[in-house]
Amino acid sequence: MVDSAYGPLSPFAAMPASAGTGEGVVAGEREGLGIARITARNRQLAALEQLVHKRLHLALPAGPRRMRSGDLAAAGVGPECWLMTCESAGNAFAAGLRDSIGGHAAVVDLSDAYVMLRLAGARVREALAKLVPVDLHERSFQVDDVAQTVAEHMAVTLWRLEDTGRGEAAFELSVGRSFAQSLYRAVHDSAAEFGFVFETR
Repeated sequence: MVDSAYGPLSPFAAMPASAGTGEGVVAGEREGLGIARITARNRQLAALEQLVHKRLHLALPAGPRRMRSGDLAAAGVGPECWLMTCESAGNAFAAGLRDSIGGHAAVVDLSDAYVMLRLAGARVREALAKLVPVDLHERSFQVDDVAQTVAEHMAVTLWRLEDTGRGEAAFELSVGRSFAQSLYRAVHDSAAEFGFVFETR
């Protein structure tokens, strides 16, 4: 849906902003991200890694990990395949990647196709434990670990962020835009007993 006066609306705009009592889980949408999936072309992995390092100053992770450099991040989501994000770049990000590394990788713009939900709080692990079949204990799922998994039968990509300034765990979930409200409802309901708040900018 698009509001002609203000531009695209968040898929979460009409969703309930809180549940329960307290702030055991605090959610927020990651808006304005440039999102792209890059896949190394046949026998181009080594050349791609070198080019990304040289031009983007970023190391492509081997396996389900996430690497960051400034505004850029790359999460390993498959063999020789990464989900890359750039802060506040929007669709221009994928176009820039094609110009920069397109000779060595297929680049697909997902900026309008995916949404990302950030979750943090003292009870966030307990809320997520109801949704995803992943051991999120800090010893098992460390900062920048990535999981391709399911939440309420929806395919999601999940990674752990640095803890918040209050020492609380933080995660991000990426899901196809058509599933955004379904994921939100699932998180909202699972977090209600701990207190759920959705923060907007």
